[in-house]
This record gives sequence, C-alpha cells and structure tokens, in this order.
Amino acid sequence: MKILIVSYYFPPQNSIASLRPYSWAKWWSRAGHDVTVLTIEKKILKNNLNLDCSMFKLIEVPFQVPFQSVNGVVENCNNSKPIKTTFKQRFLLFTKSICSIFVNKTGCFLACRFPCWTDLWIKKALKYINNNDFDLLVTTGWPYAVHRVGLDFRKKGWKGKWICDWRDLWTQNHMFPGIKVFHPYERYLENKFHKNANIITTVSEPLADSLRSITNTPVNVIYNGYDEEDFSFLFEKERNNNDKFIISYLGTIYRPFRNPEPLFKAIADLDNKGLISANDIKINFAGGQADVMDYVNKYGINDYYEYLGMLPREESLKLQYNSDAVLFLEYENPEVKGILTGKLFEYLFISKFIIAVGCSNKTASGTLIEDSNSGICFGHDVEKIKNFLLNVISQKKTNTEINKEKDFSKIEIYSRKVQADKMIELI
Repeated sequence: MKILIVSYYFPPQNSIASLRPYSWAKWWSRAGHDVTVLTIEKKILKNNLNLDCSMFKLIEVPFQVPFQSVNGVVENCNNSKPIKTTFKQRFLLFTKSICSIFVNKTGCFLACRFPCWTDLWIKKALKYINNNDFDLLVTTGWPYAVHRVGLDFRKKGWKGKWICDWRDLWTQNHMFPGIKVFHPYERYLENKFHKNANIITTVSEPLADSLRSITNTPVNVIYNGYDEEDFSFLFEKERNNNDKFIISYLGTIYRPFRNPEPLFKAIADLDNKGLISANDIKINFAGGQADVMDYVNKYGINDYYEYLGMLPREESLKLQYNSDAVLFLEYENPEVKGILTGKLFEYLFISKFIIAVGCSNKTASGTLIEDSNSGICFGHDVEKIKNFLLNVISQKKTNTEINKEKDFSKIEIYSRKVQADKMIELI
C-alpha cells in the first residue's frame, strides 16, 4: 500500500509530537508499505533527534514563519560586552514579544487555532505531491492546516482512504481558546475535515468521546505510546545511585495548566521547618519552554532547582532513566479528562517512579499511572506530597528504595508498534 503522512512535526525536530508520525512511518515501512512523509523543512540544531529516516521517502518543504528569528539580537547573549542593536532590530524584537503573548493566550498563528501561518505552508506543500500516487493519506495535527491536504485531495476526486488524526482537540481545546469571531469558521472547517475523512483518530477515549459528539465519522483511539527500541541503550547500564532524591521534569510548561507549585510549596514548607535541605532533594527542569524560575523565587527554593534548557533526546532519556522520580504535571477539570501526552508513555516505560501533580486517579493519565503501579497522583495535596518526600528521603538515608513493581502488562499495550499495527487494521 502507498501511504502519505502529512505532519508539521517530524524528526529531526526535537519534539514529542514528532515521534507519533515517525513511529507510523517506521513500522509501516518495515511491514512492507511504501511510505512518503510530507513535512516542513527542519533546521539543523545541536539537540535534533537522530533517528533513521532512510526506510521511507521524506519531503521537506521550505517555509519561513514570520517573526520567528531576529538576526543579531539574541546571539552572543553570554558576551560580556553590550550588544548594539538597530532600531529595526528592537522593533522586530518588540513585535515578536507582542506576537508571542498573543499566540500563548489564543493559540492563533503558531499553535492550533485559526488563523495559522501553516495555511500558507500547505498551499506550497501541495505542489510537491500528486494525490493519484497514494492509497492512504494520514494527516496528523496540530496544526489544523495539515488536514487541508485531505480536503484538497477530495476536491480533486481522490478516492483513497483518509485518516484524520488529532493529537489534541481543535475547536474544543481547553488550553487555546482562539478568537471568538473565528469560531464559526473553525467549526465549519472542522466539520469539512470530518465529513471527508474515512476515519478520525485521537490519543485517548475521553477525547474520542468529545469528537464523537460532533461528528458521525467513526472515531478510534491510537495512543501516543513508546518505542522500546529508542531506549535500548539505556538498559545496558544500571541506573545511577544518587546521593540526593532527584526529581526531573521534561517537556513544556503550559501555564496555568501545568503548575508545579504544590511540589514547590511542599519543599518550601519542609525547608522552613528544617526537615530537609538542598542536600536531600534536587529538582531538574528541562525543555525549551520549561523554566519555572518565577515559581522557584516565589517559594524561595533556589538551592533545590536547576533548569537544564533544551536537551538532546538521548540526554533527556538518560535524565529520566537516572532520576529517582520524574514529575508529571497535568490539569484536572471535569470537562478535560482525556489528556494522555506522549511524554507520559516514556515516563511509564523508563522512569523509576512518577510523581503526578495536578491530576488525580480519576483522570485518564492518573488512572494509567496508578493502575500500572508506576507512581502516585497527588493532585494539589501539599500535605500528601510532604509526607511522601520525607518518606523517600528517609529511604535514601537507609539505602532502601521505593518499593513498587510496575505492571508492564498494562504498559506494553501502548507500544508504538502495536499502535501502528492497530491503525493499519482500521482501514
């Protein structure tokens, strides 16, 4: 079968969103399918993903997002000499700052909501492909614009199968509300996607239920999952035996939806009472948008915290593997029950223990964490976190470990190979 995957995110771009479409391309190619991937041209960065793409055809379409770079302003930021900037550069920096605030608040232009710059990229990308060449089209968003490829194919009379994949909800999204005046158009466009697709997929049952409420097209769950082959190099060595209890967070902070404050308050309370010190606990945060120094300053726990920046994927995995616990942050809301991030599945498979803050075992993520015996959900219970920390520090001092055996029978069903096979079976 000839398959086209359209995704804005794809290796070597270092994002958890890149791994979902990559796993399909990888496992479908190994199964004998002829796979082509259409994506945006990627920049060469030192933290890029180093993954094999030789088994399928990769088409990278050049596209420059407006205001994404302002040359000569941010470079050499460690230089002790003042950096001279022109009026034009200062104006562009100011414009970029205003745009960033707007994007983070609404989700428009560079995230998920309409309007989005990616609409312009799709018009360009369509020139690189011929819809008569493919039996199956898989478009995976965000951004929503990738699904315009399916609409274009249908308009040109293409009769193949189209799977419209949503990693996150679009018009029902809880993090990015968009702009109200555009909501009717977004809903109209979303309906067009769904009516023309053969199958809709998403990452969890609660999200699938939300989509089923607005469409008659079949909706199925394809979990983000994990790829065991990505972690083989880790298991060649034993985990580090850390002197301190090391907690690491890896990923992106979406304020106010992923909030580490309950953990920080617990540490501050224990520190103020003299029950712990910076010799007992260390907290690492890593990710391009994961620095929470403002929260750290608020609770006065600077000695406990380190921000590591955006790490290469291999270093990120090593940090997860060698930490005593990883921190999972989520947003608990009765209307938002279905968030199962790609990072969670990495945590489940390779971490020693998961500390889940902001969610309980009533959420999809919390249920999975506790049912698989992989960690504890604390919600916003500061006292519960404090008791846990005192217990694990005591165990450290007496050379004992957290006594929990993961139930891998409840984790292995989320293998990316299993999920890729399931997706092909759908059509």
